[in-house]
Amino acid sequence: MYDPSPQRGPQTPGEKLFVRLLVMAMVCFLFVELSQDFTPVKLSVLFFFLFWCPLLVLHEAGHALMAAGLGWSVEQIVIGMGEPLKRFKLGAVAVELRLLPIEGFVRCRPRDLQWPRLKNALVYFAGPGIELLLAAVMLLGLGPERLLQRTEGIGMIAVQSLAAAAVVSAVINLIPFSAETPERKIVNDGLGILLALFMPREQYLKQMEAMIAEPDACVDRDRPNL
Repeated sequence: MYDPSPQRGPQTPGEKLFVRLLVMAMVCFLFVELSQDFTPVKLSVLFFFLFWCPLLVLHEAGHALMAAGLGWSVEQIVIGMGEPLKRFKLGAVAVELRLLPIEGFVRCRPRDLQWPRLKNALVYFAGPGIELLLAAVMLLGLGPERLLQRTEGIGMIAVQSLAAAAVVSAVINLIPFSAETPERKIVNDGLGILLALFMPREQYLKQMEAMIAEPDACVDRDRPNL
């Protein structure tokens, strides 16, 4: 399984300075927008960005829970990109928090080779899937009339912003695309699903065999059911 998102963040002093300036510009723009002709509905933009980090954690947890539920070995969960800020263990899983909570990835491997295409696709889908599930639960719980109506209530604006952020994050992750890094080609969840299901058999078989060949892998080395 490819890592669902890049492991490289801003590394050089120039890149770090650019990121800091970009973040400062966004914060200043948000402050100016909120301070002029303030109405509660403008808080939706603030709530949208505030919910992005918790949704990122939920997204990566979805990948990890699906992988574990399907019998795959979950080795690492990374939240964010760029410089590592904190590392700790969650049971046997290594968790790493990085500087920019924009993207993340889960590193996992199969323990057996039974239906790897379907399992791989489900692991990729679980990230955006759990966000869509959250939005669906909110829609069913509150009803479309309350969730979609215009309101001045700050609490309801926060709820609407959370639902919107969950849907936007899921849709972005399901639109297939890839990115090139010096180390490898990185695919997102949408493209990962397509590759898992439709990659040529021999190419996919080589990928799976490379994954299970890692040291200490506990796998069934029979030919996979593709």
